[in-house]
Amino acid sequence: MKKTIAIALTAGALAFGAASAQAKPFPTGGVTAPEMAAILKASDIKAEVTKDDVGDPMLKAESGDVNWRIYFYDCTDDRCKSIQFSAGFDLDNGMTYAKTNEWNFTKRFSRAALDDDMDPYVRYDIDAEKGFTTESATLALETWQLVLASFTDFIGYNAE
Repeated sequence: MKKTIAIALTAGALAFGAASAQAKPFPTGGVTAPEMAAILKASDIKAEVTKDDVGDPMLKAESGDVNWRIYFYDCTDDRCKSIQFSAGFDLDNGMTYAKTNEWNFTKRFSRAALDDDMDPYVRYDIDAEKGFTTESATLALETWQLVLASFTDFIGYNAE
């Protein structure tokens, strides 16, 4: 039993070392929209670099027939200290505050909110200011994909 555990731990350490050796650190101060677009494209997700209503960088993307955005915050030139994954859903009957609270109280990595028409939004924030790498950006994207799939199931959203 101890040999099996030791072999598993050694294999895990080697895999972790190989994965972290491949991680490319972004410069201190955050991430740029083109850097995040490259992460999305490496995951076969189309990404369009554009700007939001106040002129900050923004990415438009799509997964599983759901349109979503990455907003960039606290930007100095093009490098931004934090990002927010966000998707909104136009539902025929909106969503209740109770259902929104259910999501918020049972999920760790995202939060839901309602607009004036009671349509839900789901968001996921990432601090990219210090120590952000291609590996952590890819992990954030993978987490977002899981959040998005779970949220669309939760609200009964069908893109058709």
